[in-house]
Amino acid sequence: MIQTRRLPNGMRVLTEHIPHAISLSAGLWVLRGSRFEAPERSGITHFVEHMFFKGTHTRTALDISREIEAVGGSLNAFTGKEVMCLYVRVLHSHLTLAMDLLADIFQHAWFPMAEMEKEREVILQEIRMLEDAPEEWIHDLFAESFWRGHPLGRSTLGTQEIIRGLTPDDLSAHASSLRDPSRVLLAVAGNLDGEEVLRLAEQMFTACAPAAPGTGIAKPEPHQGLNVHLKDLEQVHLCFGTLGVPYDHPQRYTFHVLNTLLGGGMSSRLFQEVREKRGLAYSVYSFQSCFLDTGLLGVYAGTARESVNQVVDLLMKEFRDLKEHPVSPLELTIAKEQLKGNLLLSTESTNSRMSKLAMNEIYFGRQMDMQDVVREIDSVGEADILALSRDLFRPEQMSMTLLGDVERERIPRLALDC
Repeated sequence: MIQTRRLPNGMRVLTEHIPHAISLSAGLWVLRGSRFEAPERSGITHFVEHMFFKGTHTRTALDISREIEAVGGSLNAFTGKEVMCLYVRVLHSHLTLAMDLLADIFQHAWFPMAEMEKEREVILQEIRMLEDAPEEWIHDLFAESFWRGHPLGRSTLGTQEIIRGLTPDDLSAHASSLRDPSRVLLAVAGNLDGEEVLRLAEQMFTACAPAAPGTGIAKPEPHQGLNVHLKDLEQVHLCFGTLGVPYDHPQRYTFHVLNTLLGGGMSSRLFQEVREKRGLAYSVYSFQSCFLDTGLLGVYAGTARESVNQVVDLLMKEFRDLKEHPVSPLELTIAKEQLKGNLLLSTESTNSRMSKLAMNEIYFGRQMDMQDVVREIDSVGEADILALSRDLFRPEQMSMTLLGDVERERIPRLALDC
């Protein structure tokens, strides 16, 4: 059973009772990711996220680690474009500890200069490490060009220059803004008593207070074109993308099925054409990103320098084919069954169930019944895929980014006649 409540301070609390579960997952979701940062403070949310684990007024960083590991649990966090999340997973008998740790590190983290300087260097290393992982870095480079001039195009890590300039006061003030209860959501899933979770939340989350209103968000526009980043690498890494749909778009289920068909697994078109039939790449896949007001459908591949043009031609061929020819009933059925299977298997994880509680509340304002989702996926037809492909694969909203040692004469022409 799912329950949604509000604390007196306005903070939302969502719980799902899963009687057979031995674990319990709790997450504090803050509706303020990197998209909401001012350009001169890019990366500050991620920096604050790191500092939440560096100690509080009553616990050292070592205390935090020991307490959670002493019960076999795990405590972690992430910063995304639109949300920041602190989450914990424990045996369901340790609910009180899980809630206490989340409440303490979120509300009472401190920012001493010595600890901040150490964590600053950790984050600088993280930024440098990204540049040594081209299969990850290419995604940031692509976003930077595709969403040019918009916060969605900035890395959640920020830049080395900005990170070096942040002060303890900067971090403390930003942490306070994240604690506005109107922006905070607690989601808990597992073998739990919803009333107990609510009681603990009322007792523990007393330091959250309203913050100054943030600035509104502007809808981004895609930027078409070819962007090349020369770097001495063994492979050439490429991202090719087009405008997608927002989280709550009426065609979102068609969008998910289309992504699965295109490059969502080993039976997908891209994997079969690029890797299995021709051996041109070890890693090739499509991916989707959905946001409050927009989305992205992209393709990644890593290939040899001499194969770049061939791989690009194959990508364009698949885009054209999806626009011009209906998918076969068998191919569509396999993609839908794969998508449904992945969704249903994820319900065995309390962490996944907790995340679904939060994401449904954030992006839809209500909980989505899994059987309704399955029916929506089943309802996607060949004509839906064809119509959406024609809408998405349009030249004016398509872009490609290359990273590697690309010889000038081998840089592909961006074929926008798809």
